[in-house]
Amino acid sequence: MGACAADYAWFEETQPDLAEAFCLSYVRGLTKTESLRRLGAPQERLRSLPIADAVEAGLCCEDGPPPTAHALTLNGWAVVVEPTGCRATRPDCYRALSAQTELVSVRVLLDRRYEFRWVADGVLRTFFDAREPHLRRGTRPDALAAEMSSVGLSGGGPDDPSASVLALAERVTGVRIRAGHLDGPLLGAELDTAVPLPAP
Repeated sequence: MGACAADYAWFEETQPDLAEAFCLSYVRGLTKTESLRRLGAPQERLRSLPIADAVEAGLCCEDGPPPTAHALTLNGWAVVVEPTGCRATRPDCYRALSAQTELVSVRVLLDRRYEFRWVADGVLRTFFDAREPHLRRGTRPDALAAEMSSVGLSGGGPDDPSASVLALAERVTGVRIRAGHLDGPLLGAELDTAVPLPAP
């Protein structure tokens, strides 16, 4: 049986501050280091970096927190968590991340946007905002229609579709994120917006 929204109820319960705004990207076949490098993090900056510290810095910083990215690997996919930014949603970035592979990205922004992207080798297959899941674009906008319906992303969509979008990401990637995966320090780095993207 595939993932459902209830499988991600823990996210808002255990990570309420992170759940308000984050970007979570799954990249098939990459290591933690390679996924962060493709996102623009210089290798010399990589270090053990707790997500909770980045979230707290974001809450305390009036001028906007420094964007950070944190990575882990699960079932042959790199999972990149951006708690204070959404670099992976930029077309130049998701093209670099998905070069010769595929990427699934979930972006939530303060109850305003609940975006889902599925990209293969730089080509956007499916994109939609879960507030209006019937409005889809990409080269294969309807490829996930059945899976979307199964996780509750049909019609007008749920009031808070975060868990449903994460469940859909699991159905596409086969990767289940659990609470323990986000608890401890992960390999990560602060992202300098002036750093150019490396060639994949």
